[in-house]
Amino acid sequence: MSNSLKIDLSRDKLTATIKVTGMDPITRDDILGALKNSGIVYGVFEDVVDIATSGSIDDYLIIAKGDPPVGGKNGWVEILWKATNPEDQLDAEKTVDFRETSNLISVNEGVLLAQVHPPQEGKPGKMVTGEEISPPQPKVATIMAGKGVRLDNNGAKAYSANQGRPVAKVVGPNVVISVEPSFTVTGDVCLKTGNIRFKGDVAVTGSVSETMKLEASGNVTINGIVTGAHVYSGKDLIIQKNIISCEVAAGIGAMESGKIRYMVQDLHDDISKLLQAIEQLKSQSPELSKLPYTQLVNSLLENRFRNIKGNTKQFLLSKSFNLPFEVEEAAEAIKIITTMHFTPEDLKRVTEILLKALVVMDSHVVEKAKIRVGSASASTIKCSGDVLVLKGCVNTTIYAGGNVIIKGHFKGGEIYSEGSAELDELGSTLGAPPLVRIKPKGFVRIRSTHPGSVIQIGSTRLNVTQELARSTFRLNSNDEIDIIPS
Repeated sequence: MSNSLKIDLSRDKLTATIKVTGMDPITRDDILGALKNSGIVYGVFEDVVDIATSGSIDDYLIIAKGDPPVGGKNGWVEILWKATNPEDQLDAEKTVDFRETSNLISVNEGVLLAQVHPPQEGKPGKMVTGEEISPPQPKVATIMAGKGVRLDNNGAKAYSANQGRPVAKVVGPNVVISVEPSFTVTGDVCLKTGNIRFKGDVAVTGSVSETMKLEASGNVTINGIVTGAHVYSGKDLIIQKNIISCEVAAGIGAMESGKIRYMVQDLHDDISKLLQAIEQLKSQSPELSKLPYTQLVNSLLENRFRNIKGNTKQFLLSKSFNLPFEVEEAAEAIKIITTMHFTPEDLKRVTEILLKALVVMDSHVVEKAKIRVGSASASTIKCSGDVLVLKGCVNTTIYAGGNVIIKGHFKGGEIYSEGSAELDELGSTLGAPPLVRIKPKGFVRIRSTHPGSVIQIGSTRLNVTQELARSTFRLNSNDEIDIIPS
């Protein structure tokens, strides 16, 4: 029998083969007995047993096959921020703005950046000898908190601890998540880089080209010139060289927060009143309950609550990138008003988020920012704090929440300062007369003032009629401007 029937078992015991030689008759019991003697008790193919009893088999046939283990799924870390692909913006029906091609991602403080998904166990296998095969143990993934990141108590979720650019780095089975608080543009901000919007500090080693925009919630430093561009910073703004035909602003959060708070307050109050009006109408006219909810709301929005849509539009257009995360969250929630697809619960949730934003804004202290530029021509400068121009201004308007210092000439243009103003030279023999306007408690100090220049302190205005050397202008107790030689 052994000379005419041979059974082989694979090394992993997942496969058994049979070969029959010679002309001796082999019965089904012979084959089953041989399998049993070889320890093969699982996965036997009955049809192959029948084939083997029919006669000689020149080659090996698989007569039994086990079940290999099914591997589980390793744990993994889900990254929750997503870079935008500039190609996604392409649309045959729309004009592509090639300045909006940057895929720079930045986040506010408190944003969920990544979370761990646990491993999934595999399924055991079985050898033809009946022994169970354990599946390979799936690996556990972990998040490690880098700079600017905090983990929850379970270590399964990573949140940003400050504003900045989120970065993920794979280190073996671990993923290190960090938030870089600053971003450097090597070279110029131009069509190649696209407009830059960043929650954190931005440094530009080159210049900012025409028609480009740079917005940052933190400090901004530009080593080159800025021409025909818009630059906005939440904190200090330094432009080492000249600005030409630009609008630059620093302390956006401080300048915008008051206006935005009024809008948030109005939206919260009006939507709360809208919800009350709907319930009142339903109680007075039960048949109104049969109308679609959005139809009823839209009717009220078009008649009694027209301000809601207008305030919603203004709120969404406002610059809130340097305000608390809750304000950004409120802006996202209020978008539902524009969709006209919402339920009563949706509107109640909006009022709750708006209220949370109000509470946070009331407790949020925004420090005044500063601006320093080399020189300015035909530009607008807005700042919540002090403004310093190192080489002079031509036809430029300055709005400052603090003091203004011009180390050089100021020809044409206007200065509006909440503090005091100090200039080397005001006005010229040519061009439009410049205006310097400050609050009553401030002063204006000028080394050389040309005729035609206008000084306004509080509501009192002085037109300079003659050349003046070093002078300080102050408001006296009679609301008159004193000119004090200095």
